[in-house]
Amino acid sequence: SMDTAAKMCKLHKKYCNASSGRLVSIINSSFVDGMIALYFARKHGDDEEEWTALGESTIQTWSRWAECSSWNFVNKLNLLEAEYAFLKKEDGTAIAKYDASIKAARDHKFNHEEGLAEEKAATYLLHMSRHNEALAHFKNAKKCYEKWGAAALVERVETAISVLSPLCVCP
Repeated sequence: SMDTAAKMCKLHKKYCNASSGRLVSIINSSFVDGMIALYFARKHGDDEEEWTALGESTIQTWSRWAECSSWNFVNKLNLLEAEYAFLKKEDGTAIAKYDASIKAARDHKFNHEEGLAEEKAATYLLHMSRHNEALAHFKNAKKCYEKWGAAALVERVETAISVLSPLCVCP
Protein backbone atom coordinates (compact mmCIF):
# COMPACT_ATOMS: atom_id res chain seq x y z
CA SER A 1 0.00 0.00 0.00
CA MET A 2 1.05 3.62 -0.35
CA ASP A 3 1.09 4.00 3.46
CA THR A 4 3.68 1.21 3.66
CA ALA A 5 5.61 2.89 0.85
CA ALA A 6 5.65 6.13 2.86
CA LYS A 7 7.00 4.32 5.94
CA MET A 8 9.71 2.64 3.86
CA CYS A 9 10.61 5.97 2.25
CA LYS A 10 11.08 7.60 5.66
CA LEU A 11 13.06 4.61 6.91
CA HIS A 12 15.30 4.73 3.84
CA LYS A 13 16.01 8.44 4.40
CA LYS A 14 17.00 7.66 7.99
CA TYR A 15 19.53 5.00 7.01
CA CYS A 16 20.51 5.73 3.39
CA ASN A 17 23.79 7.48 4.24
CA ALA A 18 24.97 4.39 6.08
CA SER A 19 24.06 2.09 3.20
CA SER A 20 26.70 -0.25 1.95
CA GLY A 21 24.40 -1.24 -0.91
CA ARG A 22 25.21 -1.11 -4.56
CA LEU A 23 24.94 2.19 -6.39
CA VAL A 24 22.08 0.96 -8.58
CA SER A 25 20.05 0.22 -5.45
CA ILE A 26 20.68 3.72 -4.12
CA ILE A 27 19.72 5.27 -7.48
CA ASN A 28 16.49 3.25 -7.72
CA SER A 29 15.60 4.02 -4.10
CA SER A 30 16.13 7.73 -4.71
CA PHE A 31 13.77 7.72 -7.68
CA VAL A 32 11.10 5.71 -5.87
CA ASP A 33 11.42 7.93 -2.79
CA GLY A 34 10.88 11.01 -4.97
CA MET A 35 7.80 9.51 -6.60
CA ILE A 36 6.39 8.53 -3.20
CA ALA A 37 7.11 11.99 -1.79
CA LEU A 38 5.33 13.77 -4.63
CA TYR A 39 2.34 11.41 -4.34
CA PHE A 40 1.95 12.19 -0.63
CA ALA A 41 2.55 15.91 -1.14
CA ARG A 42 -0.48 15.90 -3.48
CA LYS A 43 -2.60 14.54 -0.63
CA HIS A 44 -2.21 17.97 1.05
CA GLY A 45 -1.97 16.52 4.54
CA ASP A 46 -0.28 17.98 7.60
CA ASP A 47 3.08 16.75 6.29
CA GLU A 48 2.75 18.25 2.78
CA GLU A 49 5.75 20.54 3.25
CA GLU A 50 7.96 17.63 4.33
CA TRP A 51 6.95 15.52 1.32
CA THR A 52 7.28 18.48 -1.07
CA ALA A 53 10.79 19.23 0.24
CA LEU A 54 11.80 15.61 -0.29
CA GLY A 55 10.39 15.72 -3.83
CA GLU A 56 12.27 18.95 -4.59
CA SER A 57 15.49 17.55 -3.16
CA THR A 58 15.13 14.42 -5.27
CA ILE A 59 14.59 16.53 -8.41
CA GLN A 60 17.76 18.49 -7.63
CA THR A 61 19.73 15.25 -7.25
CA TRP A 62 18.35 13.81 -10.48
CA SER A 63 19.11 17.07 -12.29
CA ARG A 64 22.78 16.67 -11.37
CA TRP A 65 22.76 13.02 -12.38
CA ALA A 66 21.07 13.82 -15.70
CA GLU A 67 23.84 16.33 -16.44
CA CYS A 68 26.36 13.50 -16.02
CA SER A 69 24.39 10.86 -17.93
CA SER A 70 21.35 12.09 -19.78
CA TRP A 71 20.88 8.63 -21.32
CA ASN A 72 20.26 6.95 -17.98
CA PHE A 73 18.56 9.68 -16.00
CA VAL A 74 16.67 12.22 -18.11
CA ASN A 75 13.48 10.17 -18.52
CA LYS A 76 13.18 9.68 -14.77
CA LEU A 77 14.01 13.33 -14.11
CA ASN A 78 11.26 14.36 -16.53
CA LEU A 79 8.81 12.05 -14.76
CA LEU A 80 9.70 13.50 -11.35
CA GLU A 81 9.28 17.01 -12.79
CA ALA A 82 5.91 16.01 -14.28
CA GLU A 83 4.72 14.77 -10.91
CA TYR A 84 5.95 18.01 -9.31
CA ALA A 85 4.04 20.04 -11.90
CA PHE A 86 0.98 17.89 -11.10
CA LEU A 87 1.41 18.88 -7.43
CA LYS A 88 1.76 22.56 -8.33
CA LYS A 89 -1.23 22.44 -10.74
CA GLU A 90 0.91 23.46 -13.72
CA ASP A 91 -1.00 21.68 -16.48
CA GLY A 92 1.11 22.69 -19.46
CA THR A 93 4.36 21.80 -17.72
CA ALA A 94 2.98 18.50 -16.44
CA ILE A 95 1.86 17.34 -19.89
CA ALA A 96 5.13 18.44 -21.52
CA LYS A 97 7.21 16.63 -18.87
CA TYR A 98 5.14 13.43 -19.07
CA ASP A 99 5.56 13.49 -22.87
CA ALA A 100 9.30 14.14 -22.55
CA SER A 101 9.67 11.26 -20.09
CA ILE A 102 7.77 8.89 -22.38
CA LYS A 103 9.82 9.92 -25.40
CA ALA A 104 13.18 9.63 -23.63
CA ALA A 105 12.32 6.21 -22.19
CA ARG A 106 11.15 5.03 -25.62
CA ASP A 107 14.23 6.42 -27.39
CA HIS A 108 16.49 4.69 -24.83
CA LYS A 109 14.57 1.40 -25.00
CA PHE A 110 13.59 1.49 -21.31
CA ASN A 111 10.27 -0.31 -21.87
CA HIS A 112 9.39 -0.56 -18.18
CA GLU A 113 10.08 3.11 -17.56
CA GLU A 114 8.14 4.11 -20.65
CA GLY A 115 5.24 2.08 -19.29
CA LEU A 116 5.49 3.81 -15.92
CA ALA A 117 5.56 7.26 -17.55
CA GLU A 118 2.54 6.33 -19.72
CA GLU A 119 0.67 5.09 -16.66
CA LYS A 120 1.49 8.18 -14.59
CA ALA A 121 0.45 10.44 -17.51
CA ALA A 122 -2.82 8.49 -17.71
CA THR A 123 -3.41 8.94 -14.00
CA TYR A 124 -2.78 12.68 -14.30
CA LEU A 125 -5.13 12.99 -17.28
CA LEU A 126 -7.77 10.97 -15.45
CA HIS A 127 -7.46 13.40 -12.54
CA MET A 128 -8.04 16.23 -15.04
CA SER A 129 -11.18 14.40 -16.39
CA ARG A 130 -9.52 13.95 -19.78
CA HIS A 131 -10.76 10.38 -20.12
CA ASN A 132 -10.03 9.75 -23.80
CA GLU A 133 -6.41 10.87 -23.47
CA ALA A 134 -6.02 8.90 -20.25
CA LEU A 135 -7.32 5.76 -21.96
CA ALA A 136 -4.81 6.15 -24.80
CA HIS A 137 -1.95 6.41 -22.29
CA PHE A 138 -3.18 3.38 -20.33
CA LYS A 139 -3.27 1.39 -23.58
CA ASN A 140 0.29 2.50 -24.36
CA ALA A 141 1.38 1.52 -20.85
CA LYS A 142 -0.12 -1.92 -21.37
CA LYS A 143 1.89 -2.39 -24.59
CA CYS A 144 5.09 -1.38 -22.82
CA TYR A 145 4.47 -3.75 -19.93
CA GLU A 146 3.62 -6.57 -22.36
CA LYS A 147 6.89 -5.95 -24.20
CA TRP A 148 8.72 -6.02 -20.87
CA GLY A 149 6.96 -9.25 -19.86
CA ALA A 150 5.34 -7.84 -16.71
CA ALA A 151 2.11 -9.85 -16.56
CA ALA A 152 0.94 -8.42 -13.20
CA LEU A 153 1.32 -4.85 -14.46
CA VAL A 154 -0.49 -5.72 -17.68
CA GLU A 155 -3.36 -7.14 -15.63
CA ARG A 156 -3.53 -4.04 -13.42
CA VAL A 157 -3.58 -1.70 -16.42
CA GLU A 158 -6.19 -3.87 -18.17
CA THR A 159 -8.42 -3.35 -15.13
CA ALA A 160 -7.98 0.42 -15.40
CA ILE A 161 -8.76 0.25 -19.11
CA SER A 162 -11.94 -1.78 -18.54
CA VAL A 163 -13.18 0.68 -15.89
CA LEU A 164 -12.28 3.74 -17.96
CA SER A 165 -13.48 2.60 -21.39
CA PRO A 166 -17.23 3.12 -20.74
CA LEU A 167 -16.50 6.71 -19.71
CA CYS A 168 -14.81 7.56 -23.00
CA VAL A 169 -16.32 9.02 -26.13
CA CYS A 170 -15.01 7.17 -29.15
CA PRO A 171 -14.02 9.46 -32.03
